[in-house]
Amino acid sequence: MTSVALLDLDGTLIDSADGVVAALRDGFVEAGLDAPDDAVLRTFIGPPVHDSVRRVGVPADLHDAVVAGYQRAFGERGNLMSHVFDGIPEALADLRAAGVRLVVATAKPYRFAVPVLEHLGLAPLVDGVVGAPDDESESKGGIIGRALASLPAGSRAVMVGDREHDVAGAAEHGLDCIGVLWGFGDREELEGAGAAALVGSPGDLVGTVLARLDR
Repeated sequence: MTSVALLDLDGTLIDSADGVVAALRDGFVEAGLDAPDDAVLRTFIGPPVHDSVRRVGVPADLHDAVVAGYQRAFGERGNLMSHVFDGIPEALADLRAAGVRLVVATAKPYRFAVPVLEHLGLAPLVDGVVGAPDDESESKGGIIGRALASLPAGSRAVMVGDREHDVAGAAEHGLDCIGVLWGFGDREELEGAGAAALVGSPGDLVGTVLARLDR
């Protein structure tokens, strides 16, 4: 049986806040809107961007303009402003050494996910990447479903993520989700969503993933 960890990207493997917030600000301004404050813009990290645009009350006829401006700015400069969380490369290497297949399952569009993984040196440490389509309109459950479909029959998988959307998306497919506390969600959000376990540092991740896969 193949053991697999599905890994969220933003807030789990990398800290993308600076680039996302800067690009979102540009997207709002280009659409002729005042940008929300940075604390609100940080809540965009994780969910599909269209969902977040609706949530903050952008008029329906301006949704596409905000998203297009955001994606343009993110592609030009924001994507490569990310950095890897301390301890993540070591955790990924240890999981692979233990025989776990690692697949990134992210709401970031594939065309952004692959370059940032390569730029940050994480691409050699993972076995596959499943990202959102370019318009970022797919739910996390849909992304996880496509990731699962790419695996060998009979694989055993667990999701790792930092937001409630990771937990909910995993639950759609009967998977446990391990919530990480160094990202953009918090304990209350992850526990409320039903995370199977919480970890406070990348150093604790390996043992927790292996324990969940052995259940």
